Amino acid sequence: MLKWKLLAIVFVVGAGLGVGGWWLSGTAIVSRSAAAADDYSNIHPQDYLGPQACAKCHAREFDQWSQHPHRKMNQDASPESVLGDFTGKRVEYGTGHVTFDQEDSQYFMSLFEGDRLARRYRVTRTVGSAIEQMYIGVQTQGPEPAGHAVYSFEGKLPFGYWLERGAWLPELYFDSDRNPEPSEPHAATTTLNGIHRSLKWNQTCIYCHNTYPYQHRVAFGEGTGFPMSSLEVIGGKPTISKWGHTTPDKLVTLGISCESCHFGGREHVVNRRESRYVPTSSELKVHGDIPNTTAAATESAYVINSLCSQCHCAKISQYPNGAGTWNSREGLDLTSSACSSQLKCTDCHSPHQARKHGGLLETSQIINRCVECHSQYGKEEQRLAHTRHSATTGINCLDCHMPKIVQGLADAVRTHHISSPTEKSMFSRAAPNACNLCHLDQSARWTVTELNKGWGKKQKVDLSWLREYQDKIDEPLGEIWLKHRFPVIRLIAATAYSRSPLGAKELPHLLEMLNDSQAVNRMFGLFAVERTIGRRLTEEEYAPMAAAATRQEQVKKLIERTGELLPPPDNTVSTVDENQ
Repeated sequence: MLKWKLLAIVFVVGAGLGVGGWWLSGTAIVSRSAAAADDYSNIHPQDYLGPQACAKCHAREFDQWSQHPHRKMNQDASPESVLGDFTGKRVEYGTGHVTFDQEDSQYFMSLFEGDRLARRYRVTRTVGSAIEQMYIGVQTQGPEPAGHAVYSFEGKLPFGYWLERGAWLPELYFDSDRNPEPSEPHAATTTLNGIHRSLKWNQTCIYCHNTYPYQHRVAFGEGTGFPMSSLEVIGGKPTISKWGHTTPDKLVTLGISCESCHFGGREHVVNRRESRYVPTSSELKVHGDIPNTTAAATESAYVINSLCSQCHCAKISQYPNGAGTWNSREGLDLTSSACSSQLKCTDCHSPHQARKHGGLLETSQIINRCVECHSQYGKEEQRLAHTRHSATTGINCLDCHMPKIVQGLADAVRTHHISSPTEKSMFSRAAPNACNLCHLDQSARWTVTELNKGWGKKQKVDLSWLREYQDKIDEPLGEIWLKHRFPVIRLIAATAYSRSPLGAKELPHLLEMLNDSQAVNRMFGLFAVERTIGRRLTEEEYAPMAAAATRQEQVKKLIERTGELLPPPDNTVSTVDENQ
């Protein structure tokens, strides 16, 4: 359960949050006190104007947003938005194949069982534009009779396109929170048939990839950003019949645009009133520690993190300490962590600028933000004394308190659950800890000893841990992680080895990852192997979607060739962007 710091005071949004001061209305200066105190509204459909209205005054921000991945989170299918190869590409999978083609300027994905067409889908929308692209569509052909419901809704299509690799892969090859791929080829093919109907666009993707009136978030009670415990609808709980269902024709925009974060802009644009960063309506009360001016709101961790948590709140598997195991939960992870009351998302990320890795600022800027609160480490020598690592290692606050234990789109990325490397819950379950992500060749007992000796901790190895460590509490923890019963930990271990000088020595174990039962683990294992050897494997050397027996034979041959796969010793480690 997230612990939000709430005040006992109840604010009636629009009355208690009235903004003092003056603003221009046409050519006249109007006093805030002259306006009605409770008529402000920014959550209902009539309150939203779309990004073009914002562009009239905020041209620079509009231009930055136009280049940002947020804008392209969801797009209508078009030659500009569709990035996958629909030029008649054919991909063999299971006991059938999939084709990707165009017809009358439209894009189609067709599933075949053997040589028989099983289902054909027309692409209607795209999801994503940077690393991978998924597709939304409607079924146009299939075994169901005409008029069946399956032809009337948009759903996620069973294959996505990995942009950097130029490759089509089944949907379950992208996310670690998916069931294992069926080992029997016919079952694997059959599984593809169910993805479209099980992942309907207007029940899943629509809520975090698009902009729509905030009233719908409150009506459904999920993805509200501001905790539901702090929201109260006047007259009782909102219902779908009262506030309506979010349907495509009621979206403000496809993709994330201005009013996703700034709420409806009618009051600001039309009525020249100051924008409010909290949901406001005469029908809504908000309980909580909420600043009552724009300047204060933009400096409030509570407000900014609530805004980001509207979408960065995925219901996914979590580590023992509550941290999410893959991306899309960053907002909730931050609000449940040690720095939630002081640190806000915008301290590290620029929400407007399309920089690499989500508008991430330079590491030095982020570290400076850390020491604003932790002033005892303000000087470099103080930080070095605290980390007990020399400056040449490049170790900083983030490596220890935000380690890379999250499955990102194509790499392991930092957790946003800021915590101590000494968390007992993580050690007790052999979950990834910051120390051993670098010291992969050391044991859990070694790490506990070093933490006690160097930082004065009072941690101790508990006998109850032994099962999680496969009774090898004194063996290299990296090797234990590679064989961990939880798939995501195997993925994180492989990625960590590929960043380490130890990766070359562990190459045979990394190659074994290419036979993992989890499809996404095989992909991340492939990335780890390729980073370690400094080149890509050919399809003849390894085919991720091949039948299990074929893959096993390929991996066996690769292991036999371990020595020749590795480049000269001085090139065994590829560098990665540590700002990720």
